[in-house]
Amino acid sequence: MNMPQDHVDATALVARALAPYGERPGPEGVAALTDDLIACGQQLHDALCRTPSTQRPAGAFEALAEWEYFAAVGPLGSGPHAHWNHARGLARIIRQLVRALEHAAGASAS
Repeated sequence: MNMPQDHVDATALVARALAPYGERPGPEGVAALTDDLIACGQQLHDALCRTPSTQRPAGAFEALAEWEYFAAVGPLGSGPHAHWNHARGLARIIRQLVRALEHAAGASAS
């Protein structure tokens, strides 16, 4: 199984989104980060969906379902804090998607 090209980018995006609150970018930066998270996360989601279910770790189904929900619903509330929390939620799910893909890659290699 091949990891998507955005696997490395996902790690950097997650780190940016999970930075301390004092390092939160301005509204435009949060919007751009969220767009990048959604694009990257969707690629990871799609790659995991293409992975045979027998190679997916426990928790992969939940990560897929959470991604679909959070990506579709958007921020819960309005204002900069809600958008920042949404980006952080997307980042946490991306982290789970990456872990599931890494597990699947290991399972297919053995």
